[in-house]
Amino acid sequence: MRAENIATAPNEPATASLGSLEPLLDALPTGVLAVDAQEKIRLVNSELLQRTGFTREQLLDQSLGQLIEALSGDDSPSALNGNGGTVSAEPASGSQKHWLRHANGERSAVMVIRTPWQGHAAGWTIVTVSRSDDRQHANNELQSLIESAPMGIVVTDAAGSISLINARGAAMFGYTMAELTGHPLEVLLPERHRDQHEQHRAGYAAHPTARFMGVGRDLTALHRDGSEFPVEIGLNVYNDGSGPKVVATINDITARKQAEQALLQANADLDEFTYVASHDLKSPVRGIGSLLEWIEEDLGDDIADEVKHNLDRARIRVERMQQLIDDLLSYARAGRAQDVFDHVDLRALIDEIIETLDVPATFSVSADLLDQAVFTSKTPLATVLRNLVSNAVKHHDRQHGEVRIRQFRRGAFLVFEVRDDGLADRGIPSAAHARICKLFQTLSHDSKGPRSGVGLAVCKRLIQASGGVLEIDSCEQERGSVFRFTWPLVKRRDLHGSD
Repeated sequence: MRAENIATAPNEPATASLGSLEPLLDALPTGVLAVDAQEKIRLVNSELLQRTGFTREQLLDQSLGQLIEALSGDDSPSALNGNGGTVSAEPASGSQKHWLRHANGERSAVMVIRTPWQGHAAGWTIVTVSRSDDRQHANNELQSLIESAPMGIVVTDAAGSISLINARGAAMFGYTMAELTGHPLEVLLPERHRDQHEQHRAGYAAHPTARFMGVGRDLTALHRDGSEFPVEIGLNVYNDGSGPKVVATINDITARKQAEQALLQANADLDEFTYVASHDLKSPVRGIGSLLEWIEEDLGDDIADEVKHNLDRARIRVERMQQLIDDLLSYARAGRAQDVFDHVDLRALIDEIIETLDVPATFSVSADLLDQAVFTSKTPLATVLRNLVSNAVKHHDRQHGEVRIRQFRRGAFLVFEVRDDGLADRGIPSAAHARICKLFQTLSHDSKGPRSGVGLAVCKRLIQASGGVLEIDSCEQERGSVFRFTWPLVKRRDLHGSD
């Protein structure tokens, strides 16, 4: 606490406000006293009284030298100046080591800081007395905190030398803590960055703030073996009593960068595949379909039944190939999250899905909705629901059936369930749950029409790209299965981008 914060008005007698200051100083967790120009104790707080065992009456008006002695170079009491053996009478801020006398005759080492008390009679000072082991205790606490941190932590002094580093941080660079302590921080930087870093360090010292280092740039650190690795660094400052220090938190983000590169490469490969499928596969398939039509026209009405049958079979295969290409393109596009969020009427959305699917009259599709309107991304949600309802009807083992859609909330997610009553014997076998969500995988081949095995794979890809999860449950006491998925109600920057 600065002295001017508790001083009386300059023209007010110093003693007039002492009584009113006692409750304030008594609330402080460190020992504080005030002395006049003659080094007489005029005010003392409860913390110092408790620490020494003296009463207030025993100390007031006594010489400061009777309570506090200086230490000589060998930490033994020594005779001081002519001010009754007290600390220097010259008011000056700073920390010095002294002995503190106790009522029982014992002494303890303390750190003493003297600060001029502005606004009072000349020579009045505030004396702050703290245990000499307080700083060491604080340093030990800081060291324990740093060691328990899950990232590398480096503390540097005003000159840029490493004063403290945890084991995790040292190991990250291939050193021990002892090998780095006292060395310039620049030893951990690639040589090409060292000169520039000194300029950055000076700029940061002039305007210290809590921030990330090198925002928008790829930062690399230098390992002991000469290799470099990507890092993420956060900076902050603090003062431990001996001067300002800079604390840097360091994360080795090699694994994250590798994952990002792998994802970028996978997306690039998928983009290339999409282009090839769209341009290089569709045209030949359409060409084959056209050739079949021309052959049939050339043969005219006298075409043999066997030839017509083979042409029909070829045409069916061409149509299936075209559908397969369309399904592959849908799967490729499904990996990209839709970032267009809007208010969606769920009732209208499901009605639209049922209408476009042209569900047979022998099937019943019902919806139990908790919400009528939600704020989410409509197109991918509609695609997932359309595929699940379509599968429930298309892959049913009977000519009639029931499909039930249920929706409820779970935190920041909507939860949708699409339940069917197809496939006897408790629905889809548990062993097949994971397989049927993979590309080109189906439960069986006895279908009512062509199956590409892409629909569920597209659903899973869309759900995951949006931050949700797809689950499959087989009904234990009845026919059918339940397809359950979570869908976000909150737009996430890492998945949906930012505006």
